[in-house]
Parts: sequence; C-alpha cells; structure tokens
Amino acid sequence: MKKVQIILAIPSGFLLIYSLLTSYKAGQFIAMAGLFITLLVRQVRLWKYGAILTHPSRRYEGEVEEELDGGGSEE
Repeated sequence: MKKVQIILAIPSGFLLIYSLLTSYKAGQFIAMAGLFITLLVRQVRLWKYGAILTHPSRRYEGEVEEELDGGGSEE
C-alpha cells in the first residue's frame, strides 16, 4: 500500500507544480484527483492499524465489566 501511495503521489505532485506554473487547468484537476486518491490510500493504510493502537479497555470491554461486577470473585 505504501508503494501505491508513493507511485501516485510523486507524479501527481510534479504535475501539480507544472500545472500551476503553466496555468494548465486540466493538469491541475488531474493532479488534485491523484493527490486525493493518495490521501485515501493513506487513510486506509492507517485505518488498518487503528484497532492495534486503540486503548486496551476498548478492545476488552466485556472482560473489564466482568471484573468490575465481581462475576469471577469468590463469595
């Protein structure tokens, strides 16, 4: 995914700079679309790591609630 992001971002960035310098409107739209797709790929890539990086209490709510309720304690 990171390679796809780089392959899309670098040419789009150069095309955007070229288009801004030469007032090439179609190139600006194509470059902006390429950069937008690059950002979408980045968000998808980071979303995959979201579950890993969340706080442990969010991942194990059931276990935490059982401990707080005393479900496993001896009476």
